[in-house]
Amino acid sequence: MSMDILDFGKHKGESWGRIPVSYLTWLANKPTSDNVLKARDELKRRGTTYPTIKISGHAIDRASTRCLKSFIGDKKKNEGIYSWLVRVSEKALKQGKEIKKDVYLYHRIEFMFEFGEIYPTLKSVFRR
Repeated sequence: MSMDILDFGKHKGESWGRIPVSYLTWLANKPTSDNVLKARDELKRRGTTYPTIKISGHAIDRASTRCLKSFIGDKKKNEGIYSWLVRVSEKALKQGKEIKKDVYLYHRIEFMFEFGEIYPTLKSVFRR
């Protein structure tokens, strides 16, 4: 286990080996710096994989209020709104049309992304 101590942020003063995975994956997705490289090394040491797309809480809230008809109309069985958002946001990136910087249109839904170094984060969704 790493004996280096985190010297900033929410977990300042803790050993890198005790930092939660969610914080490490967030940090690892930032532009490269010494701390970002340490976070990536710690995740690798733990055998942690990165998400293909991270879904923000705001995107889940927006989808549950603004895109419910699309979610319900999609005939996938046993799929919650989070899993649905991961699936359709991946399709939006591959098959959708970029209508503004980092905003993709797919099946009359706008998907707003923030692109990190490793994976994108779905920040919000808008129904057209």
